[in-house]
Amino acid sequence: MLKNLTKKIVFLMLIAAFVFAITTCASQSSSAGTAPQTGVILEKRVLTLTLGASEKLNYTLTPEASNQRLVWASSDSRIVSVSNDGTVTANNYATGGNARANSSPATGTAVITVKTADGQFEDAITVTATTQAFVDIMALPPIKDQFSPYFMIGNIFNPGDVGSSGVTNQRLIRHYNILTPENAMKPDTLSPGRGTYNFATSNRMVNAAIASGFKVHGHTLLWHQQNAGWMTSMARANKETALAAMKRYITDVVTHFKGRVYSWDVLNEVFPDSVGQYNDWQDEMRPENPWYASIGSDFVYEGFLAARLADPDAILFYNDFNTDSYPKATMIHNMVRDVNQRYLTSGDKPAGEARDRLLIEVIGMQEHHNIDISMSSISRTINQFRPLGVKIAVTELDVLAQSWGEYSARTPVTNEGIYNQSLAYGEYFELYLENADIIERVSIWGVTDNQSWRSFGLPLLFSSQGKAKPAYYMVIQALGSI
Repeated sequence: MLKNLTKKIVFLMLIAAFVFAITTCASQSSSAGTAPQTGVILEKRVLTLTLGASEKLNYTLTPEASNQRLVWASSDSRIVSVSNDGTVTANNYATGGNARANSSPATGTAVITVKTADGQFEDAITVTATTQAFVDIMALPPIKDQFSPYFMIGNIFNPGDVGSSGVTNQRLIRHYNILTPENAMKPDTLSPGRGTYNFATSNRMVNAAIASGFKVHGHTLLWHQQNAGWMTSMARANKETALAAMKRYITDVVTHFKGRVYSWDVLNEVFPDSVGQYNDWQDEMRPENPWYASIGSDFVYEGFLAARLADPDAILFYNDFNTDSYPKATMIHNMVRDVNQRYLTSGDKPAGEARDRLLIEVIGMQEHHNIDISMSSISRTINQFRPLGVKIAVTELDVLAQSWGEYSARTPVTNEGIYNQSLAYGEYFELYLENADIIERVSIWGVTDNQSWRSFGLPLLFSSQGKAKPAYYMVIQALGSI
């Protein structure tokens, strides 16, 4: 009986083992059949991009998916779009637009999926678009190189940006190729007394810029502001005295920098904003300009001629703001037309100069704008200037991240303002690129927001921390319009 019991136990154990084996195999087979197939694998699971920024998503394919075409899709292309090669671009935000820009950013998210064409394999990543600036200015490709086929990219510099052997501001060195002294070459700095000059600071700056490979644009010879006291007193002098003093000043300064300064703002902001488009430009100049007050409108021609004779190789500019105003643009147009026609028909040219060379060769459009200034108004002005045969330069560009009324009322900038600013910058640069045949350069008036003369309105491409704002990325995106 014991023997039979033992046989039964052994038999039952064998049955149990067999059942366990069958169950285990079935379980393993079932698990293998439902295991996720990972044929396409994205490198990242999440990504955050500043509005306007793009990034190509990296991925790997396992052998079973290696021959498959990939199909990309976004759950919300308004927020984040994706191209056929897997490049995602942050386009917009969903929440936080009314928040102060310096408190919390506006954001939006979209899920980007990638599938094989047969639908067998897929993966996904969540991408967040934000108004926040992340990427440091020194980590970005040089702006000057990206725009080199079209025009120069400039900025301003100050005494603190240079050392004894060159420019020390690495941000300027990386991104720009022509520099304008913000204040160091204005009359009140250069000439404390009639016939006396203080060139020490400007010499140091100009020499440092040249040593570091920059061109230098001189700013500015004649203006109604930031004049030395002796210049202001010229408003009460007789015409002959004032004309001799003006010509001597221009001749002395331009000769001093001859061969070192690439171009000059000879005359700055001579027209007020109240001009009428049907008036005579000779009667519409600022009465507070001391040279106009004493010499009359003839000072324009005589000033430009003195600069040409002092350095025939220097390029001469007329420079002004609010050039998007049609009446003001009309006054500028008519002045440049008449001065150049007078020069072409005169015997005033330096020996050996080309017969068709103009006296005013470039109109500088400052473009200190706000988000309400449309691209169309700037385009109209460029088209108005084009028949003159001159070049155009955008000389002092900055764009408030708000309206002029908000800036004047000291209303804090919002994230919506940062977004709208980026759109404006992008549209402007598309226009500049469309007119690259006559645009000589685009100079931005400052590098980071905290350095701007209009810092409250956060008007520049880079944040106070030196990070790329949405405006920077929209400027770069404009290159895709060419």
